[in-house]
Amino acid sequence: MLTERQRVILRQIVSPPYIYRWAGLLTTVGLVVGVTAVVLADVGRETVLAGSAAPAVSAGAPAGIRARTAEDAPARGMPGFARPAITSSLLTVTDTGTDRPAVALTFDDGPTPEYTPQVLDLLAQYGAKATFCTIGNQAVAYPDLMRRIIAEGHRLCDHTMTHDATVGFNAHDLMSSQLSTSKTTIAGVIDPPATIDYFRAPEGAWTPALDQVAAETGMRPLGWSVDTLDWTQPGTAAIVASVQQGVHPGAVVLFHDGGGPREQTIEAVRQLLPWLQEQGYQFVLPS
Repeated sequence: MLTERQRVILRQIVSPPYIYRWAGLLTTVGLVVGVTAVVLADVGRETVLAGSAAPAVSAGAPAGIRARTAEDAPARGMPGFARPAITSSLLTVTDTGTDRPAVALTFDDGPTPEYTPQVLDLLAQYGAKATFCTIGNQAVAYPDLMRRIIAEGHRLCDHTMTHDATVGFNAHDLMSSQLSTSKTTIAGVIDPPATIDYFRAPEGAWTPALDQVAAETGMRPLGWSVDTLDWTQPGTAAIVASVQQGVHPGAVVLFHDGGGPREQTIEAVRQLLPWLQEQGYQFVLPS
């Protein structure tokens, strides 16, 4: 039983204005606890991602291409696992236009005399076709490689003149001039000029304006659905695993034949081409 004094105190606590003060205090405590839980969860997730970053590419980039680090990635990913698909907001090609078990292989940042011939040799060995997203300055520097790419039935894609990841943030007229120049330059290395149907934004830095200008220039933005992260040099096994775990019918796979040391990529492609064939995949060009 409550004493008279205790009953008086209780009535005061549950009567205005004390009840409002208690309610406000409990609400504040609840908000603090909830915010703290969210912050701690985010910190934990960032720690996992940061701890999983692969070694950076610090040297070996060909002239005109900046050596990139893992911090440049539009989406961080764990080595050995494919990143989410990187696409533009419009018109992006992210499948091969066929119901067959098929895969489209793409190689960025070349051509380079160190690695592109090795890629072409491996593709020829397995009867595979691929799309080469070439840098304009590299195309001018190595016209023989460009001619070989076309002669062996592969496709070219515009990847800007200098691997400029900021192109999509420029004014419309400047952006249009940049894409027209790179497309004309890359096509003009071949005689007669090659057809350039696709554009791929460096580092996946798509913007709606860049999509539109690419379309105005007669090119379809080319995305990807499996990113090997090979440019971070995570190791051959990690590159192979990213494809084996992420490939699917109609996949567009991103590799690099330039932009830095690519020995790991070459060895991974050497292992993946027969593996993909064993899984029943056909090598096709995006359509």
